[in-house]
Parts: sequence; structure tokens; C-alpha cells
Amino acid sequence: MSEPILNGHRAATRALLRSGLVLAAAGLVGCAHSPPTLIPVLGAPLDDPTRVARLNERTNNPLLLRGVDRQPLETLRIPAAGWKDYDYVLTDGKHTLWVISMPAGYPPIPQRIRCYVIEVELAAGMRYLLKEALHPRQALLLRADTGEQVAAGPLIDEPWVFSRTCRWPPP
Repeated sequence: MSEPILNGHRAATRALLRSGLVLAAAGLVGCAHSPPTLIPVLGAPLDDPTRVARLNERTNNPLLLRGVDRQPLETLRIPAAGWKDYDYVLTDGKHTLWVISMPAGYPPIPQRIRCYVIEVELAAGMRYLLKEALHPRQALLLRADTGEQVAAGPLIDEPWVFSRTCRWPPP
């Protein structure tokens, strides 16, 4: 290959690599600093974070919030690994949380989901994490800032994932 053609090929390759790196860096920076989406539950206000409690499901062994104060949630979400984050926003005070284990991502294998009920008093201005403890099986509510356990709830049902939903306790 002649020298001018070889130099032109090298320059084009370097330019392509640089533009790829710039695009990748811009994508990472854009995702890294986005705040969680806030989802109000039962009319909780979003205008003052010091007056409400926030629940997040993104942990290892996550639990999914399916109801609050014996009322099913209108919107059901599943955490998206690494790229989307959200917090459920609730008023402070006593609440009953219905939570389930997250099924694995391979549906052909028969699986059970685990259903838990957590009775808790939520503090205003606090962010919490939902997590499943496997031994013994129980639902945990942890402070997001310290990891301290605030409440735990017992296993109440374990249905097959495709057969039905949880049998929640009556009011």
C-alpha cells in the first residue's frame, strides 16, 4: 500500500475510534446523573421531599411493591437493571406494604413467587430499600442511607408464577 493511502486509512480509523469513544462517554455521563423518577402512591405530594417517605426496589434480592394499605398499586413496575431508577412516594406514618419476590428472567422453568406483608411506620424525609432475606425467608425494609433494618415482614403465600397472584390477608 502506498504511504498516502496508508496514512489516510490510519487517520480515518483514529477519527472513527474517537467518535465512538465520545458517543460512549456521553451516554454514560447522561445516564449516571439522572435522578430517580418519583411515583406518588395514594395521593402523596411530590412538591416537598421532607414531608414524604420514598421506597426503592433496586437492591440485590429485590422485592416489588404491589400494594399499600391493602390497596393494589395502579401501576406495576419492574426495576430495569442499571439504566432506570424510580422511587415510590408515600406519606409518612403507619403503612401496610404488600411486596413480592422478583421472578427470575427465564420463564420456561416453573417458579414460585414469594408474597410478604410488612407493617411499618415510615418517617418523613427518609428513603428506604425493599430487600428479600432468604434465610429465614422474610421481607426487609432498610434505610437507604445506613442499610439499617427498619421493619421485616413474614412470608404469607408462595404461588406458582403463572397460576395466580398472591392471596393477601383480609383487612
